[in-house]
Amino acid sequence: MQRLFPLFCLLACVVLTHAALLEVPSVYPTIQEGILAASNGDTVLVAEGTYVENIDFRARNIVVASLFLLDENVNHIVSTIIDGSQPAHEDSGSVVRIISGEDSTTALIGFTITGGTGTKFRDQDDNLFYVEGGGIIVENSYPLIAFNYIVNNSATRRPAGVQSAGGGGIRFGYCAPRIENNVIMFNQGRYGGGVVSFFADGTLSNNVVANNGGGEDYGGGGVWIGGAGHAIALFNNTIGGNTSVRVGGGIRLFAGVINGHGNIVWGNEAGTGVDQVAGSVNNIHLEYGCIEGDVEGLDIRIYPGFDTHQLRLNSGSLLIDQGNPASAWNDPDGSRNDVGCYGGPRAHEFWQFGGPDFCVPVPRVQFDGGSLRGLLPRTNRGTSTVFVDSIECSSGDLVCAQLIIDSLAFSPLLAFARDTVTIQYVPWEGEPQPFEDTLQVYHNDTTAPNPWLVPIGFEPSDASNVPEVPNSIALHPAYPNPFNATTILTFQLPTEQMVTLSLADVTGRMVAVLLNDRLAAGEHRAVWNADGLATGVYFATLRAAKFSATQKLLLLK
Repeated sequence: MQRLFPLFCLLACVVLTHAALLEVPSVYPTIQEGILAASNGDTVLVAEGTYVENIDFRARNIVVASLFLLDENVNHIVSTIIDGSQPAHEDSGSVVRIISGEDSTTALIGFTITGGTGTKFRDQDDNLFYVEGGGIIVENSYPLIAFNYIVNNSATRRPAGVQSAGGGGIRFGYCAPRIENNVIMFNQGRYGGGVVSFFADGTLSNNVVANNGGGEDYGGGGVWIGGAGHAIALFNNTIGGNTSVRVGGGIRLFAGVINGHGNIVWGNEAGTGVDQVAGSVNNIHLEYGCIEGDVEGLDIRIYPGFDTHQLRLNSGSLLIDQGNPASAWNDPDGSRNDVGCYGGPRAHEFWQFGGPDFCVPVPRVQFDGGSLRGLLPRTNRGTSTVFVDSIECSSGDLVCAQLIIDSLAFSPLLAFARDTVTIQYVPWEGEPQPFEDTLQVYHNDTTAPNPWLVPIGFEPSDASNVPEVPNSIALHPAYPNPFNATTILTFQLPTEQMVTLSLADVTGRMVAVLLNDRLAAGEHRAVWNADGLATGVYFATLRAAKFSATQKLLLLK
């Protein structure tokens, strides 16, 4: 295991030697009780366990930490959980609030932060209401937020009078925090699914920002930055697999400046505009990095070469020793900075996180009568390698035995890669014969159907059997409507699109997200089961590219 960076060691030594230690739960049953009993300079030390509470530092310049602070054992992080899913009031749904002018001696270290839904507040710049900071909200404060697993939080509620919602994982504004060595994953925000920085300075270093989504309002699936006259520093982060309905799947610079080096930004997707880093190129200064795609003015490199899990670089990666060459930025072992979250002087090993996220984003493979070839695109949005073990036809008859599947299908599909498998239909003899069958795609993603079933077909004599590609986007009327428990929503796409299909109640509160994915051209359907929801009016909203349509649904029980 790599050593912790010296600043963090110094913080731990000073805090534990010269300040009071308040232990949770042995002395104080809850973290909040420990905070309220603390004075400036104290440490609230939290033992492993799950704490169902929403905490507020309440202007105390203190350290709140798990046992990770004592021994650097990363297993404490995933075993010390603050679950903010049951707030006293829904408008105070952030798991952690640091919003009362806390100074730079304040720190939050070594927790799993989950279940948060954001805090409603009036922004001091535009005087409008927002719901922000699903996991953590920081306002007018300067804390260190380090070695946390910020996962499965959301800032998507938009009740009456609220302009928008963002910063699913963390939102900081009018401040300059240090956000270091965190894993920020699977969070949702109407902008900034993972992170929002608003009229703030500060530093993000050695973080993983992955598999966050949203961006319906202002973009930014992974990171959203806004605030003229302010600059954010990004050092050795890995930002990938994030999705946004609007521009900036990885990073959306709305206003301000980005300075940094050693970052990987790869495999992010946006429904419109730039996938990876969107914003004024004149204000984006990212050196010695790996940015996917042709973004003018940025440092572009080839696929990073991730290892089988946790976004480590494999031994053959071209990004090893290719970060900032200045000795001050060397890795902990003294070698030149590696690009990505495991590089630089503050690099540290992470706990086990993530996995493969396998998707075949086509409803059907239709063979082309001219070339007799079909395309099976597949995507991995995860942080571990997808392995395709085998692909076969479900019927096993002689017609399907004639399908030749490109050998690429049997190679590993690395993290954040998008790939296409070519399938060729070769008849034994004579002319190709019509058939309908199902491909069974076997893989190692335990969260996805296995095998993944993909309908295939070929009809050479009747062009009407080939699905017609729609010439516009449309959301069709749901059926049935009114409905009891279950209804079917159908829509069409003229081209492959990033699509979000969500459901909200009459207050604007999102109650379900049926789709947040890139889909092929054609007709699509989604089933909504509203079991557990009350009788009433709900709204289904489809967003794709610049298109948006909303439909009213009536649930009767």
